[in-house]
Amino acid sequence: MHEASARDRSRFTVVTEPRAQVSRRMIARPDGPALEWIEAEPAGEPHGAPLLFVHGAFGGAWMFEEIFLPNLARRGRRAAAVSLRGHGRSEGGRDLRTATLADYLADVALAASQWREPPVLVAHSLGGLLAQRLLGRLPLRGLVLMASLPPEGLGVVGPRIAMTDAGFWVEALAGSLLPGREPAVALARHWLFSEGLPLERAQGYAARMSAESPVALAEAHWPALPLSAAFAGVPTLVLGGADDRMIWPATTWRTALYHGAEHRTVPGIAHFLQLDLGSEGVARLILDWLESRGA
Repeated sequence: MHEASARDRSRFTVVTEPRAQVSRRMIARPDGPALEWIEAEPAGEPHGAPLLFVHGAFGGAWMFEEIFLPNLARRGRRAAAVSLRGHGRSEGGRDLRTATLADYLADVALAASQWREPPVLVAHSLGGLLAQRLLGRLPLRGLVLMASLPPEGLGVVGPRIAMTDAGFWVEALAGSLLPGREPAVALARHWLFSEGLPLERAQGYAARMSAESPVALAEAHWPALPLSAAFAGVPTLVLGGADDRMIWPATTWRTALYHGAEHRTVPGIAHFLQLDLGSEGVARLILDWLESRGA
């Protein structure tokens, strides 16, 4: 019986999914704070352009570490996320209150230079505004905007949030203006996560959120239309969550039209497409789109 079982087992080949190698380091520079860099590399030979993920306000590179980076690396892509100054484990926390959008743009440009070839920039929320303002200034293989601020920034979105979700607006404002105040209430599930996400996960994510620069948020309200991705020759995909109460689907559609981009509205998901229930499907959607474009 033992020999027969051994023979039976020998007929089968156990196939294991290749694991992603995740590493962390700091990007040092002489003229500014060091930035946190989290990278996932595939087990085999990578293919396609590398992907650089940029978080939004109150976030950090950790938002992409749990789901997006390993999922993409398992499909053979190099992927990394950067924490802007004062966010995540990056330096610059003491000076965060005076950080400007220009500072953040310099951070993203520094992160993109870590590869020898132009990356695909995948940016969320406020990070999406940064990515749009880098069009024509940074070589890119592609651009993916996830629940992104529209081209004009918060000029229209900000007042609309203040009128329709006053609690969110007040708490987000407090999270940027009051020292040591984290936007805990503003990150409640009914504002930024879908109802399908378990409450304990939503609370865990909310607990990791940090403060934000009031200067950068104020500057995001000043209109400064970026170059259209179509004119820059950068293939672009705009994604929005059907249940996003901050960046409505109508807003992401408008962003897509401005850039001559493809558009997808993801059902059953809210603002944090990289953390919410169904985020694995969003990662697959992005990768399938990139491969269809040869990027």
